[in-house]
Amino acid sequence: MVGLLKTEVEKMNWNQEFLELMNSQLPAIWEEAVTDRRYLHMHPEVGFETQNTEKYVTECLEKLDAEFLDAKIGVMALIRGKDHEHIVALRADMDALPIQEANDVPYCSLNPGKMHACGHDGHTAMLLGAAKFLSAHRNLLPMDVLLIFQPAEEGPNLGGARVMLEDLRKKGLADKIVNIFGLHLFNDFPTGTAGVKYGSMAASTDEFDITILGKGGHCAQPYKCVDALSIGAKVITAMESYMSRRMDPFDQAIFSVGMFHSGSAKNVVAQTAEIAGTIRCQREETRAQIIADMERIVKGICYGYSAECEINVLHGLPVLINEKKAVDYSAVLAEKIVGKDNLLYLQNPMMGAEDFAYFAEAFPASFIWFGSASEEKNLTQQNHQPRFDFDEDAMKYGIQLLCSLAVHITER
Repeated sequence: MVGLLKTEVEKMNWNQEFLELMNSQLPAIWEEAVTDRRYLHMHPEVGFETQNTEKYVTECLEKLDAEFLDAKIGVMALIRGKDHEHIVALRADMDALPIQEANDVPYCSLNPGKMHACGHDGHTAMLLGAAKFLSAHRNLLPMDVLLIFQPAEEGPNLGGARVMLEDLRKKGLADKIVNIFGLHLFNDFPTGTAGVKYGSMAASTDEFDITILGKGGHCAQPYKCVDALSIGAKVITAMESYMSRRMDPFDQAIFSVGMFHSGSAKNVVAQTAEIAGTIRCQREETRAQIIADMERIVKGICYGYSAECEINVLHGLPVLINEKKAVDYSAVLAEKIVGKDNLLYLQNPMMGAEDFAYFAEAFPASFIWFGSASEEKNLTQQNHQPRFDFDEDAMKYGIQLLCSLAVHITER
């Protein structure tokens, strides 16, 4: 069994050589990370179309004598440690969003309609910074370190993590991975803070499309029709009632209708209605229950009003579940970096999704939040907004933690 219990980590002697080297080299590594981040921010790419970003990452890693893996998508490389039979994996997402940036900064996006509005440029820059330190001090690495630079965390469809995971399995490397860690910058918290959480960290995502097939006609003779619009409205209100009356309020779940299209004229009874939305859950059991009950409710209402229906569900990302020992380990190291008072033990998961969940299904994982907001610098906008930006000082803490995670992990 590889990994450490929290009590064992707390007793672990902080690697003095690592500490001295990190303290002396962090300023220069951070400055380079800022340069990397700003280049990436100026040249955002979305989805799986991250070829320029991958080229930039590859060129940076080539200078470090990293051992590249032939990757179907993204960039994967190994930094060899003492033990080649075990691997600790560090993942950074590198895709942007289809948003027109509204910031007035020297490093503003040069690609119209695209911007790094979720901090992925920072994630990539931090992992590059960590790679520079780790490659220079391979003698400190107990085992091999796998660097994963992943596209398409924001989609489309099910994203890039599952593709890279399958790639690792085909290469025979998945069985060697003992832990995987990922970081995410968030402006919900100030720079200098870190957040860890046990259990569910992010929600599952499922999308549904419901088509109700009725019988159109003149509005003056509704009794000769089957009003799909009216039936669709009943479906929506029935599901809202279901979520409030049948679901455990302590089991976080969301059923959200984002689109409802029906009708063609004011004096025509609608023949069809289309309803589309998303379901977010923190437990796989709840996820299965809501989908099954939604189908029963929709079919029941349509049957009662003599309508037909078609229901399609796109099963999306799983729940992101952090493993206890991995959280224990990352929490103790994060506390040494940000301080006890600045380490947050998060009580509630986010209802947003993260395709790191696929990695967390396969390997013991910890996904860590890092605060990146600064009121003094007016950097408080939330993710996925055209004015989002983050405090680059936050990358200092992220680089330190990524390096610490790779250096201190041991086999027991």
